[in-house]
Amino acid sequence: MLERLRQSLALRLALQYALLFALGSGLLFGVLYWTLADSLNHRELAALERQARSLASAFDRGAPADVISRVNNNPSPEMAAAFVRLVAPDGVVAFQKLPDDWIETQVKAVPFGPFTLNQEVRTERIPQNALHDYSIATYHWPNGWQLQVGRLMDSSAVLLAPLRRAFALTGAGALVFAFAAGIVLAWRATRPLRLVSETAHRILETGDLAARVPGPGGRGELAQLVAQLNTLLDKNAAHVRVLRDTLDNLAHDLRTPLTRLRGTAELALGDKGDPAEVHAALAGCVDESDRLLHLLETLLDISAAEAGVIKLNRDRLDVRSLVGRAVDLYRDVAEEKKITVTLDQPMPALCAADAIRLGQAVNNLLDNALKYTPAGGQVMLTTKVAGDTVVIQVSDSGPGIPAGEFDAIWRRLYRGDSSRSQRGLGLGLSLVRAIVEAHGGKAEVHNADGGGAVFSIHLPAVG
Repeated sequence: MLERLRQSLALRLALQYALLFALGSGLLFGVLYWTLADSLNHRELAALERQARSLASAFDRGAPADVISRVNNNPSPEMAAAFVRLVAPDGVVAFQKLPDDWIETQVKAVPFGPFTLNQEVRTERIPQNALHDYSIATYHWPNGWQLQVGRLMDSSAVLLAPLRRAFALTGAGALVFAFAAGIVLAWRATRPLRLVSETAHRILETGDLAARVPGPGGRGELAQLVAQLNTLLDKNAAHVRVLRDTLDNLAHDLRTPLTRLRGTAELALGDKGDPAEVHAALAGCVDESDRLLHLLETLLDISAAEAGVIKLNRDRLDVRSLVGRAVDLYRDVAEEKKITVTLDQPMPALCAADAIRLGQAVNNLLDNALKYTPAGGQVMLTTKVAGDTVVIQVSDSGPGIPAGEFDAIWRRLYRGDSSRSQRGLGLGLSLVRAIVEAHGGKAEVHNADGGGAVFSIHLPAVG
């Protein structure tokens, strides 16, 4: 438990906040305390200097007796608490008045001349202890006489010391409150992070890919983090589902050819008779092996295209040439099924594409259209430019796409109920979409109003 608290981000943040608060408060109090103490010091020394000048003015008008008379006849509290000393040029104390609460050691602590001064009045502080010090103003006449006026200052004891105690008490209370409030606020602020950790632990421990982090309100950084993490989990879950479906379909599609391949090979091994039968069996094994290799190569191409690592040798080309070559390639297949293939290519359609890869996508769409178009039907290939997009359309007069399969037909190894009787790998449309998206385009499908499916490839056009 202690180790968990020590590692708690909320606790560490609260401690850091409390430390910053203490440092800031201490710095603020220090500045205020120094400003107040310095202001008091200047005011006290200025008042003492004015008092010294006032007494010195009596000496200027007559003799030292005038100063002594003014001191003795002044009943004010300031004069009663003041130390006054008149020093002759030879260093003899001509007059000295001591406050009632002063003792001999305090008097000895007050220095006196002779002073070599450039200024007329010098003021200084003489520390006594932590709470008291002397403030002395020395007036120096050109003839060598000196007048000292002093006072025992207790501003530290009267004002500053209580201020320090009050700050210590309130500062300690404020620090405790800041620490407690910091823990509460940090605990609330880090709640999304704890939810992320708990969700990740749940997924790791139970494998529950449906687990999501409860999203906090607002649009702050943590809210965006949680939203992005949930989006990432959604995509990962979708990828896992696709992977599972792919493996299931792959296992289903590979089981039959592998079983047939094994059966053919066993038949060839067990046949001790006609060499022609053995040769035919081995030829069948080669055909099945080629089909399996083609299946795996197509899966690798799709994965590379979807991951964005497929190598594309882009060239500026007119897609009409790709479409024309595809029609020439499948002309015999169309004639065998008595399917009419027409071209609608009214104007050049230029784009930057890999001729081999894009031709592969067009071939797959045309092969797919011929496969599902009944005998005597029609297939049309259209190329056009719509704004900044080159569009290639392959439409047929077949049964069209069932309403619930518009998204499913693009998945790897997916084969609808109507296509189970057709020979194929179930990868043609997946490869088409992967190649088109690798070129920065998109592939779409919809059913025509008069029946049949219309597959469209949209690619960025070039001028």
